[in-house]
Amino acid sequence: MNRQKKLLLLVGVLAALCVVIAIVTGVQKHIDTVTTVDEEIVAADPEALTAVSWTKEGATLSFTQADGTWQDASDAAFPVDQEKMADFLSHFESVHASFIIENVEDFAQYGLDDPGCTITLTSADGDTVLELGDFSTMDEKRYVTLGDGTVYLIDDDLAGYAVTDRDELMRQDVIPGYDTLDGIVATGETAFTVEHRPDEELCYTDAYEYYLNDGGSYEPLDSGKVEGLVDTLNALDRSDYATYTADEASLAGYGLDAPALTFTVTTTLDGTQESHALAFGQDGDGNHYLRMDDSPIVYRVDADAYADDVAAAGYDTLRPDEVLALNWDTVESIDFTIDDSVYTAVKSGDTWTINDSEVEFGDVQDAIDGLTVNTFNDETADRKQEIAFTVHLDSEAFPEVSVAVYQYDGENCLVQLDGVTLGLAARSLAVDLTEAVNAITLGLA
Repeated sequence: MNRQKKLLLLVGVLAALCVVIAIVTGVQKHIDTVTTVDEEIVAADPEALTAVSWTKEGATLSFTQADGTWQDASDAAFPVDQEKMADFLSHFESVHASFIIENVEDFAQYGLDDPGCTITLTSADGDTVLELGDFSTMDEKRYVTLGDGTVYLIDDDLAGYAVTDRDELMRQDVIPGYDTLDGIVATGETAFTVEHRPDEELCYTDAYEYYLNDGGSYEPLDSGKVEGLVDTLNALDRSDYATYTADEASLAGYGLDAPALTFTVTTTLDGTQESHALAFGQDGDGNHYLRMDDSPIVYRVDADAYADDVAAAGYDTLRPDEVLALNWDTVESIDFTIDDSVYTAVKSGDTWTINDSEVEFGDVQDAIDGLTVNTFNDETADRKQEIAFTVHLDSEAFPEVSVAVYQYDGENCLVQLDGVTLGLAARSLAVDLTEAVNAITLGLA
């Protein structure tokens, strides 16, 4: 290779090295500066905000606040859930950054050239705009910028709180929490009255707090089932609404001008009693609807949910499953009748005796407590009596209570309480009780 060619080659190599050096030097000049901090970057007082809006996944939602109430900026009739808005805004009261990235020239590497979510908080002092980008690969913290050329890493994913469907911020009319459920009155195609009477001697036992008031006659109810009915009414799907602008003129279209069924629920919270009415209507096509009090929201109710959870509610869905709910401390003695034999078990303290002979009574007690009804009915007992027993109680108002168990079929027996049919109990439970009594009376005269 001649000298001239060598010189040209060296010049070319030198030029290439210069380019590389220039690139490296340029990159080094623009390396972002990362600092570890614990710095508050946003402090928005929710009460001072006059507006909030956000864009996420192509959806934009905007809300304004006046006199402490938030409303949709473009639809004042939309019933905004004030608690949900307060919860959303609470995340902006104090936003902290754990890292600050300064001297940023390439926002794309943080997903901030096209932010996935932009949130604008407006107050009298102006707008605070948060642009939220990607997550950091190492610790899954969200990149955010406030438009000041700096990128922050925040621990709390603010974008996760921004919903894209306005309906998720819609108020849902439900019976509020309470200290005491005071009563339920159902009117219409189903009618009954439930009263909370825990301190009144309306039954042989103090195990019941709720009673069905049947024209002044009180029947005990299961507390869990009564409170569960309110839970069921609250749990009905309220995401599928027919309208949120209902007025008196439009109620007829939903059958709510004359509801088919209404539950009025009375509760007490912090000493204040209030009542709420849940009205159910049906239109000409057989569709079911729910409206609470005078709310402008009318919800659609699934036909099966209406039939199974609403219309079916009544005495049989609220009454206790157990045949007896004895307070054993008040039991003095029990008379058992099996076939033609009668045995009296006498209780003294924790000791049981039959004909002055001490007996182990635990299995009998368990069998009595375990006797439950699986199907309520009012059929007449027309077959052989399997076992009967009368419990004598230390009570002036209810000195005794009697249970009789009759043959019914191969799987069930018919059970009566004080001569009134309760329904069917599994035959195996009657067998358990009979065998337990036979075991302690075997050989006794």
